Amino acid sequence: MIDMIYHNEDSPISCLLGQTGGFENANGNGEIHCYRFFDGVSIMLMQLEMQSYTEIRTQIGTLEINFCVNGRFETGFSLRDHVLLKPGDMAISCYDGLHGAKSMSYFPLGYYEGICLEINPAAAENWMRRNTPAFSVDFAALKQNLLGEKWYRIGSAGPRCEHVFRELYENTAYFDFPYLQLKVIELLMLLSRIPRSEQNGLYHSNYQIERIQHIRDHLLTNRDKYVSLSQLAAAHDISVSHLQKLFKQIYGMPIYHYIREYRLEQASVELTTSGKRITEIAQDAGYDNASKFTAAFKNRYGMTPSQYRAKASESSKRSIQTKMG
Repeated sequence: MIDMIYHNEDSPISCLLGQTGGFENANGNGEIHCYRFFDGVSIMLMQLEMQSYTEIRTQIGTLEINFCVNGRFETGFSLRDHVLLKPGDMAISCYDGLHGAKSMSYFPLGYYEGICLEINPAAAENWMRRNTPAFSVDFAALKQNLLGEKWYRIGSAGPRCEHVFRELYENTAYFDFPYLQLKVIELLMLLSRIPRSEQNGLYHSNYQIERIQHIRDHLLTNRDKYVSLSQLAAAHDISVSHLQKLFKQIYGMPIYHYIREYRLEQASVELTTSGKRITEIAQDAGYDNASKFTAAFKNRYGMTPSQYRAKASESSKRSIQTKMG
């Protein structure tokens, strides 16, 4: 079950733009906090503990920008259109009445945190022209810069946009509303100028994606029994070089780099959602030495596992206090 929580009591319905149809078949729990920052611009802060859900879109022309904060996000719009996001990535789409009306989203870590920015271009541009003329945004140019002639795009948000996305995710519940409006405007202006990646021009058939996903799942779940890439490639009727090339194109990094990052992310989830000992979490992540796990985790997250757990606990307490206040 997904709880939709609206933080604009004066007009809650305006928080729902592109996702007016809502969510179906959620096989877990989660919260989505909706904030309407100004006419035509809303943000959904997503905190989910589930494996999948079905998303319905009904509002034609709505620009939707998803940013992955933590966890993994995979969604399929059709046999051809498949999106895979890791932390720091964003997916931009514009529902045109044909593409993306319904999509199945998966969270392979069973946990996801992210932001969904939804924009009604005409309403947003009109509001900014009236209220912030010095910071006006040409939304037609923004859409052209982000999407070109395509209806969706995926790729890294880049350091400047990622910084603002994370500020919004972490501070929306605590900061003054005018400040948050300025941060949203800053983000829109940055998105107007972000270089457009050519990566989403690559096409992979559904068969190729399923085959690479199957190999990935095998590597992730069979930790005790070593299987070489050559054995996996032969079992799936593909050469090792082609396997490596396809994997990097689909998942954005080499195979073993992906496996290491995935297991560290899974460890970060267990640190915040379970009472397991750190040595046990290290073993689950494939490390037989706790010090090696600590070094790898600190290199990835900038703090030790125990510091990460303590910080998450403190953030949770602060969130509870804010809700009670």
